[in-house]
Amino acid sequence: MLANYQIMLKDLTVVLSEYYLNYLLYNKNAQKFNAYNLTTQQDTILFFVKDNPRITANEIAKKFAISKSAVSQVLSKLEAQNFIKREANPTNHREFFIVLAKEGLAYQALSEEADKEFMMEHFADIDLEQLQNVLQTMKKVNASISSSNK
Repeated sequence: MLANYQIMLKDLTVVLSEYYLNYLLYNKNAQKFNAYNLTTQQDTILFFVKDNPRITANEIAKKFAISKSAVSQVLSKLEAQNFIKREANPTNHREFFIVLAKEGLAYQALSEEADKEFMMEHFADIDLEQLQNVLQTMKKVNASISSSNK
């Protein structure tokens, strides 16, 4: 039984990597992301901020299992390029929320357009129920991973 799970894990890893690569290669708008000259870490954290508005640097550090100082360096660079801004937490004046700024909002709009076109071109022939099953399964896997790492 363990061997079957090992095979499945390997296949799943390959499929997810292929999907990500295909998204980058065959999504016409995704190529526009290159103009922003972000590092992989900056891009990943920016997308995380986009999907988790008003998050704190501590929460980002916990999620990515990296030091607060490493997060602070990335956030400082993103802030200097006007991708993000820090807003004071009204209930804790020593804490700041990270939110998208002008360039971050433009990046978000580009992301949404890229996703929409990619979806219309490549997902139209796939049954929505099948996609929902994949989504539910991946949510369970992610929840299992997250709960075991706390």
